[in-house]
Amino acid sequence: MPFPVTVHPFPSPTSESCAYERGLINAQNALVFISGLTAGPHSTDEKLMRRIEEGVAQHGYGVWEFRMRSSYDGFGYSSLANDVADLAALVKYLRGDDVGKKKKIVVVGCSTGCQDCMEYTDRIKYPDNPPVDGYILQSPVSDRETAAMFMPAEVIEQTLSAANELIAAGKGQDAVPRSMMPEVFAGPVTAYRWWSLVSAGGDDDYFSSDLPDSTIQKTFGRVDQPILIMPSAKDETVPPTVDKDALLKRWMSAVPEGRVSGLSGVNPTGNHILSEAEGQEWFVDRVVKFLREIA
Repeated sequence: MPFPVTVHPFPSPTSESCAYERGLINAQNALVFISGLTAGPHSTDEKLMRRIEEGVAQHGYGVWEFRMRSSYDGFGYSSLANDVADLAALVKYLRGDDVGKKKKIVVVGCSTGCQDCMEYTDRIKYPDNPPVDGYILQSPVSDRETAAMFMPAEVIEQTLSAANELIAAGKGQDAVPRSMMPEVFAGPVTAYRWWSLVSAGGDDDYFSSDLPDSTIQKTFGRVDQPILIMPSAKDETVPPTVDKDALLKRWMSAVPEGRVSGLSGVNPTGNHILSEAEGQEWFVDRVVKFLREIA
């Protein structure tokens, strides 16, 4: 299904990066969409994107996607820190004269895009990040717990051991042997990124259900702008033993008072990528209402 976009080359740590503006062109506000591992611009379900476009336009928002170093198979050689630097570059561009100095910028993270949103809030690590006006987390999940669903524990242990050996030898940017990696990953994955994704306490480990309250208080406690959190009830990448409602309450209770939206909730029919119409409509309805809240 063809669709039009306006392409914006912009200065970024990602070489020759472009952002793709769609929906309400030249809107006063921007909704920035970040997809998950192995995905990138134009890989999200088109029906969902069109529903988002139509819904947010009523509040003066256009929809933006952009190419990062971690887009598509690039995630294996990248990091959340790289994603934050790439996102910061886009936010600076959106605040600038070339696109009319956007009044509001809200970031939507889908799957690993949620980790990007949480990482962006770390003002100690990234003091120069230009601020945004809100965050939306769609299907925040633990890569560590997902890996445990689809890989035997002994295989995970072997791959982590290999990754740790490379990291200890100063070779964290070398790839874990391809024969040890799950087939779902078409491209290579560095020792550092594999450790980050599947190790307890790894840099990507924001949403695991077994994280202590002290860790959740530290991460969700630094959220500096309004946030809407929406796990999916039928998320096939979350272990069935995880109580999504209880976990969501733990996250929400850690967010500073007045920051977490009461619209947050578990999408009752949504799967991980919101491939069904009912889950998409529930999600978009909450997004539109959230944008009204922060207008």
